[in-house]
Amino acid sequence: MFVVEGSLEVRPAVPADGPAIHHLLTHTPRPAVHAWPWEEHLGEEVFLVTLSHGRLVGALLAWPDAGPAAWVRLGVLGSGIGVGPWLDRTLPPLLGPLRRRGARMLAWMDVGGWAGPALKARRFAPLTRLVTMVKKSRWIPSRAVEGGRLRPGAAADIPTLTRLDHAAFSPPWWLSGETLERLRRGSACFLVAERGDELLGYVEARLVEHGAHIGRLAVDPRAQGQGIGGFLLAGAISRLWERGVERVTLNTQEENLASRRLYTRFGFHPVGRRVVAWERRV
Repeated sequence: MFVVEGSLEVRPAVPADGPAIHHLLTHTPRPAVHAWPWEEHLGEEVFLVTLSHGRLVGALLAWPDAGPAAWVRLGVLGSGIGVGPWLDRTLPPLLGPLRRRGARMLAWMDVGGWAGPALKARRFAPLTRLVTMVKKSRWIPSRAVEGGRLRPGAAADIPTLTRLDHAAFSPPWWLSGETLERLRRGSACFLVAERGDELLGYVEARLVEHGAHIGRLAVDPRAQGQGIGGFLLAGAISRLWERGVERVTLNTQEENLASRRLYTRFGFHPVGRRVVAWERRV
């Protein structure tokens, strides 16, 4: 039996909601969108919680990081709550604050597929489909770039890497300098490729429950086709192995055939169902 829309209360999340959100993330039967340190945004107007008869049953955080897109960074809904009624109560008070922060698009990674039908009915359109790929073997092809070297990224690299990131990806996927610095400080592996004084690309990987996940691999468009991507990938995987990692995953867009070919050459293979990313105007 689903809770009806009229019984749902929506308000900004506050620090005291933290334990209830953690509990909901642990106990919800729906796979949650959870790709951001949401705790630091408690109290922000773009972080809303939903209550039913005083009980916290949903949470939605959309954060505009860089460019025109605000991505849903936390999306979790408890059992017994209809997705459509939840969105009808939550989206209207969210869109105004997003516009004030400069967002022109709201994007949602529908992990598990539970939100897609309701998103489509509320003017969201498919943006892309993501393929998850996994590597368990210890083999990697030999990769070298003449005159190139890998080193850990430094804080001084971030302005250049931000420009490189925005050149390598389309606007919905841009990362801000603040986010890149967060990744540099918090990742298990953050490497840059350089030749002389020129930065050619970077790769970032973090430890996860069952191994490691490569979250970003970017090559300056002017250096693409020179083996830089494979150079970075080999370096990241080697360093993850040194840390005892036995399973590495990554995501790539279904239509990005060049990236999929590279990952296949490294022994990655698709696993699980495709994840649809949705978007709508704010």
